[in-house]
Amino acid sequence: MVSALEPTKQKQYVPLLQPIFSVEEQNVVAYESLGRVRDGSGQLAMVPEFLDPNVTPLRMSVIDRELLSISLEKIKNTNDQLFVNMSPDQVILEYEECKGNVLPITEIVKHHGVSLDRIVIEITEKSGSFGTDVLAAGVELLKEQGFGIALDDVGSESSNLERLGAIKPDIIKIDLNLLKKSIEKREYQSILEYLKQISLSIGSQLLFEGIESEEELFQAVNSGASLLQGYYLGRPVEFNEDKQSICDVVVPRLQIYHENKRKEVAKEIEFEKLIKTKLMSLQLKTIKLDNRVIIDPQSFFKLDPMIQRVYVTDWQGTQVSPYYERTSDSGFIENMSFLQKNWSYMPFFYKHVKQVFRDSESWQVSDPYWDKTLKKKVIVYSRVNEMGYSFFVDLVLDETK
Repeated sequence: MVSALEPTKQKQYVPLLQPIFSVEEQNVVAYESLGRVRDGSGQLAMVPEFLDPNVTPLRMSVIDRELLSISLEKIKNTNDQLFVNMSPDQVILEYEECKGNVLPITEIVKHHGVSLDRIVIEITEKSGSFGTDVLAAGVELLKEQGFGIALDDVGSESSNLERLGAIKPDIIKIDLNLLKKSIEKREYQSILEYLKQISLSIGSQLLFEGIESEEELFQAVNSGASLLQGYYLGRPVEFNEDKQSICDVVVPRLQIYHENKRKEVAKEIEFEKLIKTKLMSLQLKTIKLDNRVIIDPQSFFKLDPMIQRVYVTDWQGTQVSPYYERTSDSGFIENMSFLQKNWSYMPFFYKHVKQVFRDSESWQVSDPYWDKTLKKKVIVYSRVNEMGYSFFVDLVLDETK
């Protein structure tokens, strides 16, 4: 009787390698090994994760080892990295089965004469049977051996966000669904921006997978991707060293992206200067009345129809004026509910403080952020008047232009 974990004579297990393109290197620099099975008719199909539903193959199966060995032989004479998928449970079992501080997978890679730093262990999104702390210990040993670490499908499950802090991977992979949602729904832009900031803070690269169109390619690069993967760049094949055909597709598109981005930046600068010029025409007068500060909100709302909100804080970020919100072309309401609330936790507040120290005579502008209430992108203009009060003006961006 043939074990569920052993290759049969009727089936041949074949690793298909999908190229990974580096924005920095402008070339293919790695491949992800994706297991396939060829049946008696010669057709290829995915290797099922569990070949027998009654067996949980925690340890690296005979099939896994066969696929890894073939993949290593294919890339050993190149300079490319190889991404190898491994579930959290498999990572932990590698840790438990290490001999003299040498992991089983280390022995396989060394046997094929491949440097360990060319192998990236891609930890899949499965929840696993063990806690994050145990998984982190296994990952740490993989790092000590020399392996790179990638965390798959970050953003698709909360457990992965927890793992992100514990593992601090070299590469963060963004899943296709999150990427597509970021294009279809503007709210997801903020999630991508958040992941971009996390990657910068822990020194990880962002890899966007599942790219199937030019639009998705542009969105990935705009979201901080340094590595790209997907059918648009190349489908998984048994092995193809012809990287030029991929470069011929991707490099010209990246040039188009950069040209468009430069035009977009120039347009943003022109717009910011226009709003600043308008704001500079105002006198930022304040009158202290009991526990609040009175300003002239009408003068702000008359300046530009895109100005949505105006308020004033003290130097510590506590709101001391009413919250003035536009209701129509010429109308606004005075909202007192935010009076004495502190806004110093907002990302733009201490950036505002820093900018004021640099240049107290000019209006400062924040980076755009997604406003959940308005369901639009907003930028914040700010300036301190001679009394030391900080004026904040929220301006809604017209993204149709």
